[in-house]
Amino acid sequence: MKLYEIRDYNNERVLIINDQEYRTNYSRKLIEAIIERKGIDRTPKYLTHKSERSIYLQLLFDYLNKKASGLRVLEVGCSSGHITEYLNDQPSISEIYAYDVDRAFVEITRLKKDELVLSKVKSIDHLTNRATQNLPYNDNFFDLIIVMAVVEHLPYENRHVYVDEYYRVLKIEGLIGFWDTPNRYFPFERHSIGLPLVSLLPPQIAYIYSKIFKKNIRKISFPQFARAGTGWRNSSYYELLPKSLMIDIEDVSEEIGYKVNNKLIRAIANLFGVPTSFFAPSLNIVFKKTKNYEYSYQ
Repeated sequence: MKLYEIRDYNNERVLIINDQEYRTNYSRKLIEAIIERKGIDRTPKYLTHKSERSIYLQLLFDYLNKKASGLRVLEVGCSSGHITEYLNDQPSISEIYAYDVDRAFVEITRLKKDELVLSKVKSIDHLTNRATQNLPYNDNFFDLIIVMAVVEHLPYENRHVYVDEYYRVLKIEGLIGFWDTPNRYFPFERHSIGLPLVSLLPPQIAYIYSKIFKKNIRKISFPQFARAGTGWRNSSYYELLPKSLMIDIEDVSEEIGYKVNNKLIRAIANLFGVPTSFFAPSLNIVFKKTKNYEYSYQ
């Protein structure tokens, strides 16, 4: 393990690793919690995650902060709370609910809530993987749901069970966004294993393929390779849609500003009359829930 030092400097802390300095407003206790969870090599990027990861949400909040207020938001998979921090800054938001299946990350996010005074945060829940199939929130409860780099980590065989829960708790006219979600049908997989077309293969074949071309996979057993959460079975546009719910949704991505600017991708999408996201390397998509047929006569 690399040696490190944390120094106090006015209102900042300085994390020093091999003479390299990383400045942050996080407390010593918070830095040490991140080091314990992610290791010293990966900790520096978690000190800047708020600014780096929130870029995905900038177009959404450029749109919402002009049009909306009093929003109740669910953050799916809050990780270490970097997006939670960002959401707390947004004037259109009044309440934030967050959860993760990683207990250490939940504790880090709770620590941020207290130390950084994230006053809009109402709850930060630790849920088991099974519990996220039946979220502890009422139907039609949230105005906005944030799902960033999550769906590709859900169990491949029943992802719709998890995704349908997001739509169940979303209000009519509410928005749900999926960001930084690697597209299974983009030929070059760059998210986890990094082999062309690997996410299209059956697990056994993908495992053999990966062992042949990736040295770091050779020491991993097949159960480890195939378990939920590994992320190599990338998502698709179709998997972001509701499956078991009788609801209508509308893709409002381009209206908000999320456009695929690649001319070739746009030409292919226009040729077939489909969303450009079908062919994008990563899916950055916002849907609006427009109708719930099960409640339409109440």
